[in-house]
Amino acid sequence: MTSLREMLGGGRQGIPEFRLSLPAGWTMYDTSGETERALLDRAKVRLREAHRPEVYAVLEGHVTRTLAAARKQGAFVMIMAGEDAPRWSTVPISVLGTITRGDGDVSLDAMVADAVERRGARALDGSKQFLRWTDRRTVELSGETAGAFTVVYLTPVPGSRRTQALQLTATLVHPTDVDPVTDDHMSLWLELLDSHMLTFAWTGR
Repeated sequence: MTSLREMLGGGRQGIPEFRLSLPAGWTMYDTSGETERALLDRAKVRLREAHRPEVYAVLEGHVTRTLAAARKQGAFVMIMAGEDAPRWSTVPISVLGTITRGDGDVSLDAMVADAVERRGARALDGSKQFLRWTDRRTVELSGETAGAFTVVYLTPVPGSRRTQALQLTATLVHPTDVDPVTDDHMSLWLELLDSHMLTFAWTGR
C-alpha cells in the first residue's frame, strides 16, 4: 500500500492521510519542481549508461510538460508506472489527484447530481465511497492525434461536510481506432484500475 504521508513526507496540509494499493511498479509522485528535477536527473543517468543521451531532450520536454499541465490543473499528486515497473505493468495511463471544492461552504451535492444525470456517474462497484464516471476526447501528441479515455473517481473528504472531495482522474491514451472498453487488453487495465481504487482508505492520521 502506498501512503500519502510517505510520498509527500508528512502528507499535504488540509488533506487527511490516505492509503492506496498500486499496480506493480507504479509510483505516487508529488507534482513539485523538486520531483521534476529528481525524475530528470535519474533519467539522465540511465540514458547516459544506455548510451542514449540524445533521447534526454525529448524526455525532458515530455516530463516538464506533463508536470506543468498537472500543476495547472491543481493536481498535487500524480500516479503512473515507475522506471522499475515490469513490462506488463507499463501502460500509457496516468492518474492525477486534485481537490474539488464547493463555492464557500456550499456542498458538492449539485455537482454530484449533475455528474449522475449528465455523465452517467455511478457508485464504483456498489461502493459507497467512490462515484465513478468516464469521458472520451482526442488529443494531439507530438503532432499525432490520439484518443484519451478518462475515468474519474470522486470521494468526499472526511470532515468537510461534503464541501470538498478528492478527485482521482485516470487518463488512458490510445489509438483513435481502438475502443478501450471493448479492447481485450485495455479493458482489463480499466478493471484493474477500478479494483485498486477499491483499496483506497482514509487513515485519518
